[in-house]
Amino acid sequence: MMNFILFALGAIAGSVANAIIYRLPRGVSWYKGRSFCPSCNHRLSFWDLVPVASYLALRGKCRYCLLPIAYRYLFVELFMGVGFVLSPLSNLGILWITTVIAVMDWETMLVSDWLVAIWAILVLISNFDIRISNLYGILIGIGVIGGIWLITKKKAMGSGDIGIAAVLGLWLGFPKIINALWFAFVIGGIYGAYLLLTRQAKLKTAVPFGPFLILGGWIAYTLNYGIF
Repeated sequence: MMNFILFALGAIAGSVANAIIYRLPRGVSWYKGRSFCPSCNHRLSFWDLVPVASYLALRGKCRYCLLPIAYRYLFVELFMGVGFVLSPLSNLGILWITTVIAVMDWETMLVSDWLVAIWAILVLISNFDIRISNLYGILIGIGVIGGIWLITKKKAMGSGDIGIAAVLGLWLGFPKIINALWFAFVIGGIYGAYLLLTRQAKLKTAVPFGPFLILGGWIAYTLNYGIF
């Protein structure tokens, strides 16, 4: 029963995350106004907004215009539901904010400085015992990603990636920040190679790196022992 309650709360949190992911990059207030269909702008009723259940009942289509609803809405709600069941209570805020940052960057290639700042605050709240290793982590994160940003003249990385790397360093500390960066580059490289091999992208095609940084961070966080 408790797992069901946690899943439901997580799915609701995922629904809120979806609203922010869609609205914030478009300059729409995320807390004012009724939810609406992105395709036809029709206001949605309560029965259209039940996390997970509404998407499945409507078979992934808007009740009013019958156009497909992005899979992202279902994915985020399911992911957050499962995350609330499996993650410690102290990590739920960080799980939620990193999911919003990663998915928003993936869809729009925009990183909200406000969301990254909130992530940093949540890290500080969850860990009052900031040590020198955390400061080293910040320096390494900024140094590696910021260095690439400078060397490539802002082409290989975005300024938002530097902010993400800095908070990753604060969160993970040294040496786990190195593990996070390693995983991010490996997974990002594999994905980039896949896009090239399938001709879905060219060498100069921009690909958001923030999601890979965050994924690498979570992998490094969950490992009992790092690879470095």
